[in-house]
Amino acid sequence: MDIFGLFAGIGGLEYGLNTYQQNHVVGMCEILPEAQCVIRAHHGDAPIHDDITTLHTLNGADIVTAGFPCQDISIAGPKIGLNGNRSSLVTHIFRLIHETPVAQRPDFVVIENVANLISLHGGEVLKYITDQFNQIGYEWAYRLIDPRSLGIPQRRPRFVCIASRVIHPACLLFPHGEDVAAIIDDKLNGEAHNPYGFYWTEGKIGIGWANDSIPPLKCGSSLGLPSSPAIWNPMEDFFGTPSIHDAERLQGFEADWTAPLVENGFKNSLRWKLLGNAVNTRVSAWIADRIMNPNGLVFNEANIIGRQHKKWSKAGISMNGSCYAIAASSYPNGIDYIPIMDYLQEPLTPLSLKATLGFRKRVLESTLITYPNDFIESLNIYLHNQYQYAD
Repeated sequence: MDIFGLFAGIGGLEYGLNTYQQNHVVGMCEILPEAQCVIRAHHGDAPIHDDITTLHTLNGADIVTAGFPCQDISIAGPKIGLNGNRSSLVTHIFRLIHETPVAQRPDFVVIENVANLISLHGGEVLKYITDQFNQIGYEWAYRLIDPRSLGIPQRRPRFVCIASRVIHPACLLFPHGEDVAAIIDDKLNGEAHNPYGFYWTEGKIGIGWANDSIPPLKCGSSLGLPSSPAIWNPMEDFFGTPSIHDAERLQGFEADWTAPLVENGFKNSLRWKLLGNAVNTRVSAWIADRIMNPNGLVFNEANIIGRQHKKWSKAGISMNGSCYAIAASSYPNGIDYIPIMDYLQEPLTPLSLKATLGFRKRVLESTLITYPNDFIESLNIYLHNQYQYAD
């Protein structure tokens, strides 16, 4: 199948779909020069357009992918929604489909975004997306997918919507036998028996706990400053951050996937920004496998909860012109990931003295989060062991 990637970033969606030799990327659209640099190194034969507002062809693609900008939707952003200049670019996905002759329209459209898309402003973004698919005659299905269902120790639930005119995507997104009640307890409520990932840049009002994994890699500031999560290893009273190579692996890429950026004169810190914005390739590879092997996939209608009402559910489908809520977890393949310390291939970089002291200060000042004494004591032991620091 031919693939066209809109808002391609560094090619996370296309990476997974391209694992099948019969698939081929026939075009990509990406505005950031640093991201263009990376995808050009890996998809040198695919034409790259830099502005979706002036793009007018999908090059006959069978599959269109789109991880449109999430800055106006994400919990970490201003949460403006469709009124934001960046997230409103989603409208161009449907403009391009409308501009394509009906017989040449893509068989599949795959959209990925932050989980917050479902609930922001009463679900206005999701309503827009599903309304548009209804208007052009595509069936659709959506759900949240966490890569911890697919082997990678990163807590990163993401909204995935597949629309199709050749098969009902409910058959693709909802496997038979799925444990719809599967859940991972990421909160640290007492004694820790596993390593925990957390955001060392937070502490007063948020922390981002991730059990034996890391919280989502984030793009950092507008200056491209690195903001990789930290990992606490309670067995060794150690606090550190993963290397850029392990961060690439935690997004499912090979090490040095983003290295062409530096080789072409961009700052190394921008690699973290691009990874934070990327689609996890284990998720896109799972999507590819479902699309490329549809024979025998049948949707279990027992998972239908009922019609969608005012509040959108975490998973849903179209059926006979109506929207239905679906029972689903964030783990279509069950909970199956490698523990974080086993997954990492390079040593953690010790959290600096300045960063640790700043984080501890916020922890001690927090009135919204109750930190276990063991965690605070481990911070103190780390400061003493690593930096010979004592109050």
